[in-house]
Amino acid sequence: MPTSLDYLISAQHEIGGWGYSTGHQPVVEPTAVVLLTIRDEPLAKDAFQRGINWLLQCQHQDGGWGINEIDTESGWQTAWALIVMKATNQNPNTITRAGEWLSTVANYQVSQQEFKKPEVPQHNEIGALIWPWLPGQAGWIEPTALALLALAGSVDTLVHTARINSALEYFRYFRTASGGWNVGNATKLDTNILPRAYPTALVLMALAGVSQKDILPSDLTALQQDLLCDPGMLAQGAGLLALRVLGNNEESVISRLSENQLSDGSWEHNPFVTAWAVLGLRGYL
Repeated sequence: MPTSLDYLISAQHEIGGWGYSTGHQPVVEPTAVVLLTIRDEPLAKDAFQRGINWLLQCQHQDGGWGINEIDTESGWQTAWALIVMKATNQNPNTITRAGEWLSTVANYQVSQQEFKKPEVPQHNEIGALIWPWLPGQAGWIEPTALALLALAGSVDTLVHTARINSALEYFRYFRTASGGWNVGNATKLDTNILPRAYPTALVLMALAGVSQKDILPSDLTALQQDLLCDPGMLAQGAGLLALRVLGNNEESVISRLSENQLSDGSWEHNPFVTAWAVLGLRGYL
């Protein structure tokens, strides 16, 4: 029976990256997650290098990444690319440029010019300094969590530290009533919004790296409960990884993933989902 590694190697596009389905055009996000998965696999050495080469070719002059090689606007995908570049010890200049872009990306309240100044932008609103999907937009949970994962261990500046602290405040404020997180607001039209496994997993992994004291028992409970309700393998893989990073070995989730692996070695015939499942089973990003 083919293994997950067999599947991921076979699913690589001829130009080097991976898409969201077998044979689809490569995209930065799934390529980055697959590269994290296969980086220590001797049998995937060629596939890894081809993937890295494709990813490097997609970096823009401003230091960021878009969706793929033809997207000219840098966005939240930069965080994924930076995570890979740091994890695999790529060229320091590549990493520095990516970190500078991510540290100073504008949102709808604060411009890039303000973020590039040495002093901290003066804004009192919760979330004023957090990360958007695309420059100039409102901030959201997922791109903020990914930015923290990518920037962990970077050289601190006043602005960088202020953005991290703003993100922590944002996570505290927009935690749902039952713990955990959704994509953004915790309520809508005076109705509580339920937490979801994927954004909760990303936030928990980010907090594990920068402020573990901000993780509440209810966050773990919320994640575990949603994993019982969400049949998607993306939620299962990411949720398992977050729990294992925090020292929780969830045998039920491990069994669920094992039972849902397909005959071609994949989960859902999807390189992105498959990579997340492998990361969850492996236990580290």
